[in-house]
Amino acid sequence: MSILSRERNAESGVFGGCQEEPDWILASASPRRSEILGQLGLRFKTDPCRDPEPQHNTSESPSAYAGRVSKLKAAVVAKRHPNSRIIAADTIVVIDGAILGKPADRTEAQNMLRRLSGRRHEVLTGLCLVTADEPRRVYSSVTCSVVRFRRMSADDIKWYLNTEEYRDKAGAYGIQGFASLFVNRVEGCYFNIVGFPVSDFARICRRAKINLLQNMGQGSSD
Repeated sequence: MSILSRERNAESGVFGGCQEEPDWILASASPRRSEILGQLGLRFKTDPCRDPEPQHNTSESPSAYAGRVSKLKAAVVAKRHPNSRIIAADTIVVIDGAILGKPADRTEAQNMLRRLSGRRHEVLTGLCLVTADEPRRVYSSVTCSVVRFRRMSADDIKWYLNTEEYRDKAGAYGIQGFASLFVNRVEGCYFNIVGFPVSDFARICRRAKINLLQNMGQGSSD
């Protein structure tokens, strides 16, 4: 099958001339995660967990919280797709031990950016894989990267807010977009900061005895 034919079949959800349940379900509405999985060539569909995210317990670390949320998302979506592998993720920004999630509005985004300005912070992504075989097995990880912002002026922050890129992004910024103008240094996995740590995804697939290389090059079925 040619690459063009495969891409056309992928768009229609048909592979090898038949309709199939996809091998992978991405339990996320994030276009960044879909793009990364698509670049890997995995045959997947998206089916986000629509349940409200649980509140952070003051007794748990930010790392434990990110891991817990990703597992909850995977568990919910796994019930809807008993024959597919489920991959779920949750990304948070942490500074001074405080979790910065997605801003509710422009004012909250402005406050987050002021807090990040000129400082280093951590980006944590909890990743969870649920296998398709019975009994279904669960594998998880939490990846940490460090980002340092240059000092942002009031005009810088106002300009960035006007791009509206802050919407639906943990910490009120997207490193893959305009916010890259304000990043001085990155330590660790860049893709983790975008929202999907590829190297850790490959690692938990190895733990699950999934040959990821054999799954690559198949394309999304969205």
